Amino acid sequence: MISRTEPLSGMSPPPLPADWMIVFYLGVTGLLIAIFHKNLPRWYFHLVARAACIGGILWLSFSSNSFSWPPLFQVLRDWYPIVTILIFYRELTFLTQLIFQEYLDDKVLQWEGRLFRGQPSIYLSNSFPYPALSEFLHFCYVSYYGIVVFLVAVLYLQGRREAFQEVVFVEVFTSNLCFLWHLFMPVTGPRYQFEKIKGPLARGFFYKLTHLVLSRGSSKGTAFPSSHVAVTLVILLSAPYYDLISFILLGPIGVGLIFGTVYGRFHYAVDALAGAALACIIFLIAPTVYRWLL
Repeated sequence: MISRTEPLSGMSPPPLPADWMIVFYLGVTGLLIAIFHKNLPRWYFHLVARAACIGGILWLSFSSNSFSWPPLFQVLRDWYPIVTILIFYRELTFLTQLIFQEYLDDKVLQWEGRLFRGQPSIYLSNSFPYPALSEFLHFCYVSYYGIVVFLVAVLYLQGRREAFQEVVFVEVFTSNLCFLWHLFMPVTGPRYQFEKIKGPLARGFFYKLTHLVLSRGSSKGTAFPSSHVAVTLVILLSAPYYDLISFILLGPIGVGLIFGTVYGRFHYAVDALAGAALACIIFLIAPTVYRWLL
């Protein structure tokens, strides 16, 4: 990755690569909504919201050199791309049936069976029914948004503008590609197909917390590829280049999250593999794409 130490003073130059990536996502999904609007109730709301967001992003970006914005605005300007990761994910609740009015779990289950001669999301927890392991892996899984924020927060507090913007970009790039993929290949995952883990493991605090969070904030049809795995892995791959201590702290939790997606029956193993492959590809091409968008 490209990393330079630069103080976080003044407004970000307009517009940033992360801005363009968000505009691209809004534009592509807006086009798909316009084409397949019959499958989306109140489709016009999504289009109007996209037009307003694109206009707002571009106006705020290009006007940043024309106005003296207050410091709070600068913070919002710098951090809003990270917030879109959660917003776009939650919106997928309405969009995963936009193109196809079915879920493609049967196809993924076939791949799973051929690759692993079974279902790892079932036999992992059955083969290793240890409460301490289960609690650690569920803790890692529910820590996802903490992982998303941690490295960029460290870089922001260190005053490293360019490094901060690069990691923000790679996180947004990765998550948005996953979200677009979900529209063309909606898969619910084992959480909707199989029984939850039962017995002593289900009595753990982090097990209960994870399922509570998922029951209130997950988007059905977003299993393949696993955006949790993709974003987490691309952060782990990037972290040593920016802040070694952050890498050391995030490493065990990130690895635990990757295994926890399957152990906890949140994703099929092929979901995790696809997310990992996507993360590796994005990690390799992100510096080039970043330069193009500067």
